[in-house]
Amino acid sequence: MIPVSIAVEAVLLGIGTGFLAALAGFGGGFLYVPILILVFGVDPQDAVGTSLAVIIFTTLAASVSYLRQNKVFFRSAACLLPPSILGAVAGAYLTAFISGRLIEILFSLFVGLLAIKLIFQDFPLVQAIRKGPSFKETSSDTYSCVETTIYYLHYCVWGGLAGLASGLTGIGGGIFNVPALVTAGMPVHFAVATSSLAVLGTSCAGAFTHATLGHIQVVYAIPLSIGAIIGAYAGTRAAPKIPEGLLRVGIGMLLAVVALMMLVSILTHL
Repeated sequence: MIPVSIAVEAVLLGIGTGFLAALAGFGGGFLYVPILILVFGVDPQDAVGTSLAVIIFTTLAASVSYLRQNKVFFRSAACLLPPSILGAVAGAYLTAFISGRLIEILFSLFVGLLAIKLIFQDFPLVQAIRKGPSFKETSSDTYSCVETTIYYLHYCVWGGLAGLASGLTGIGGGIFNVPALVTAGMPVHFAVATSSLAVLGTSCAGAFTHATLGHIQVVYAIPLSIGAIIGAYAGTRAAPKIPEGLLRVGIGMLLAVVALMMLVSILTHL
């Protein structure tokens, strides 16, 4: 058990992270992992597993809300899931063979790249793959109707990388999912909603694998999850009201700060 004060702190941090995660569609691991390592002193491997366990509840709450708003491209989410799940399981098993320091470095690298991509849209983090079989998908909400052409290979490549990054660093997979969906022609708000549903499946696979390795600290996962559910629901309600450009740059700047904090922590412990 942990002291009540720490549990309350974890709930509050979960609310804030869940809110931002729902806005961005990234699952929240970009904040859960540094919170667990820097605030609560959890080992990197356990931080990754615990983060993925919490992301299940974050993305579940976000997905339910986005489904009600009719913002999810179901076929796209379904196409992302198989390669994402395989990647997540592989990434989770890899954490048993690499050092905690390397996990922290990889986490900082992924988050830093995502921050650059969000702030500078022309940065080629994810390139569109327009080869092979494709399909058209349509989704509509109260304000718009969107149709886009999707290539299966595009989702196989980026979905697999999203899953690998998720299982290896605990970030959830949205780091690749959202840019992959956007480069496929999907508006940001629809991409965020679809990514949330895909990340739900990816985080379940990654968390289960980490659980078999003993990498989940339930005493932190429970209060963070309680807060995450509350924050994620609030985030999905706020997302449609925030301009896409402001949302993108704001989240990007936050991620840049997180990546810098992790790098400083790594350097000070060398």
